[in-house]
Amino acid sequence: MSIETNKAIVRRFFDQIMNNQRHDLLEEFLDDSTEFYGPGPSIIGLPALRAWFAMFAAAFPDWHITIDDIIAEGDRVVLRYSANGTHLGEMQGIPATGKPYAQNAIVIYRLNNGKIVQGWVQTDMLSMMQQLGLLPAPQTA
Repeated sequence: MSIETNKAIVRRFFDQIMNNQRHDLLEEFLDDSTEFYGPGPSIIGLPALRAWFAMFAAAFPDWHITIDDIIAEGDRVVLRYSANGTHLGEMQGIPATGKPYAQNAIVIYRLNNGKIVQGWVQTDMLSMMQQLGLLPAPQTA
């Protein structure tokens, strides 16, 4: 696939799966053995990823992502995004807080034959826990 095609696939993945919560389209974007790595445990395989996306959508039903930068080379697509949502459902054992949450992240995807086969996410989990009121915010001088 071309670099521009890979970028378009990732843009559509974010639009359909993350912003529109069209989890019925996961097979269009992910391979059966896709691997996601980042904060928390690794998520490997389409069934595990389907469960994770369902859990996340229930926890943050109004989640919205804006892609700030997207860069591609070879089979890799890197993007920097801004996101926000409200914690309205349980997330990995954490009860809903009802609090808003804003996040910036950098993600690297590797694609093969038009599908995402690996993803690495880097985000500030400490800030997330502070925004949700699960950890104290730092003291200001």
